[in-house]
Amino acid sequence: MAFKDLHKLKKVVVVEKEYIEVPHLVVGKDIFAVTTYKALQEKYGKESVRLLSEDAILKSDLMPKGPGTIRGEANQSVMKQIFPDAVVYEGKEMAMFYKDMTWKSFGGRSKPEALKFNEEFYTTPRLDIDPEKIFPELANADQFLEEVNQEAYQIRLKSIKRVESGFSVECLNGTEFKCEKLYFDLSPSHYLNFYTNKNELSDTFIQFCESTHTPSALFVKFAFEKTITDLKETLFIPLSYTHEWGHFVGEFSIASDETKVGQDIEFIHYIDEDSSSEEDISRIIRLLKKNMEKIFEKFSKTKATEYIVLEQDIGCLKIDDELYARVNDSQKNETNNLFFLGMNAPIVDTQSAEFMFEYSKEGVNMLTRALLVHSILLKKI
Repeated sequence: MAFKDLHKLKKVVVVEKEYIEVPHLVVGKDIFAVTTYKALQEKYGKESVRLLSEDAILKSDLMPKGPGTIRGEANQSVMKQIFPDAVVYEGKEMAMFYKDMTWKSFGGRSKPEALKFNEEFYTTPRLDIDPEKIFPELANADQFLEEVNQEAYQIRLKSIKRVESGFSVECLNGTEFKCEKLYFDLSPSHYLNFYTNKNELSDTFIQFCESTHTPSALFVKFAFEKTITDLKETLFIPLSYTHEWGHFVGEFSIASDETKVGQDIEFIHYIDEDSSSEEDISRIIRLLKKNMEKIFEKFSKTKATEYIVLEQDIGCLKIDDELYARVNDSQKNETNNLFFLGMNAPIVDTQSAEFMFEYSKEGVNMLTRALLVHSILLKKI
C-alpha cells in the first residue's frame, strides 16, 4: 500500500449528493475551523453557514499534535500579548538529544545527528499554554463535537473554482456547495491543489501557495498509566547513528486522561511520503519503540496506549506575508472573500496593523500564527 493511501484509512461516511447554496462555507476540522463556524452561525444564523469537515471530527483533531510550537521571541511575545492568561509554562532550557548513551543539550560541545526539515525549530525553549483558556469549548469537547458532527458535512473535497457569486466547492460524492465567502482551514498549498482552473490564478498567488507546501509528518503518542520520567525538555531521539534519517522529536506531559495519574509523550517525525511505504512507516515506529526501551527503563514495564497518525497538513516555518500582500494588491481578486485559517494562513496588513510588532511578522509561525489570524478574524465576523 502506498503511503498516501494510509491517509484514507478512516471510516468513510456515505452521504447522498446535494446541491447547497449558502453565504458562508468553512472547510476544515480543527479548533480554528469549528469555532469560526460557530461564530459565523451566531452572527448570521445557522442556515447561512455550512461546515465541510471531510470526516468525523475527533478531540485529537482540534489542537495541533506533537511537541509544542510556541518557540522563539516573536511567537512567545505575541502569545504573551494576546493571550497572557493562557500561559502556563515558560521554559528556559534548550532541547536535548540522545547520543553516546546519554542526553546532551543543544548548544553544547557535542553535536547531534543531522537535523531534517523543521527539526531545528524544536531545539529552542518553548512556551506552553492551556488551550481551554482560549477555547472554552475544549472544557466539554465531547458534547461540543457531538453537536458539530451532527451538523458537519463529512464528505471529501474534490475541487474548488471561482464562480460569479463566489465559489463552487465540489465533493467526491457529487455534492456541490456554492458560497459567497470561503473560510479555508487547510494549507494554501492544498487550496491550490484543489483549485480547478489554475490558469485563472496569477503567478504570485501560485508562488505563495506553493511556498506553504511541507513534507508529511508521522505523529506517535504514548499514553502511559504511570510516570516513567521527570524530563520536561523537548527530546530528540535519532532513528539512526549511521544514516541521516532524522529524529523523533517529543515531549512528556501529564496524562491527558484526567482519570489517570501517568504521563503522555507526543512525537513528530517528518516523512517524504513520495518515497515511503506502509512497510517503511512500520519500520520507523519499531525503531522508535526500540530506542525508547533502551533509553527509559520503565518504558517496557509500563502499560501504555499508542496513537499513530499521519498528517499531510502541518505547519510551515516561513510564510511570505509580503508575497501574499502583493496578491491582495493585484486586480485578479484571487483573495476576495477567501479567508485562510490555521498555521499556514497569511497575516495580512489589516491584521498586523492591530499589533505593534517589534519584530518581523515572518517570525510568527505555527500555533501562534494560527491563533493570531483567528483572533483577528473573529473580531471582523
